[in-house]
Amino acid sequence: MKVKYLDTLNTIVETLWKNKAIRETIQNLKMKIRESQEPFIWSVIDVDSFQQNLPSNIKSIWVFVLKKNTPSIAHYHPNSTQHTVIIEGTGKVKIGDHFEELKLFGPQSDKSWYIIDKNTPHEFCPEEQDMLVISFHTCLSNELIEIGCDSGEQRLYERVQNNSDFA
Repeated sequence: MKVKYLDTLNTIVETLWKNKAIRETIQNLKMKIRESQEPFIWSVIDVDSFQQNLPSNIKSIWVFVLKKNTPSIAHYHPNSTQHTVIIEGTGKVKIGDHFEELKLFGPQSDKSWYIIDKNTPHEFCPEEQDMLVISFHTCLSNELIEIGCDSGEQRLYERVQNNSDFA
């Protein structure tokens, strides 16, 4: 079943990818992930410049870089549905009990989207290179909660993690 607003999200992803400031932030994230002990790092993108085009349920936009050969650690979001595309990298994704090879973003396709419902465990497993991911969430950036499936540990994604926001 095609989600009717994926065409809009495809256009926004293409716009983000062409934005010079965002590409610079991506390069900074790629450099920082090499030194980080975390499996992934991120930056939040200011939604204000996309507000008129965003579907009404989308409240935040994120860019993640996941460390190669390092699973993201299975977790779920109790307060957000996640819409994710993989821009660079290879590997697998586990959503619920289903494992599959990752598909790279294709702007003309809704088949490259991973839509992960609230409370659904998921884990991304990058392989030989760092993975670049763009995610849209249905909660505000300062409200996104992650709960580890094994540990039960809760993390609130706070804006202090940002490198910068973009217009």
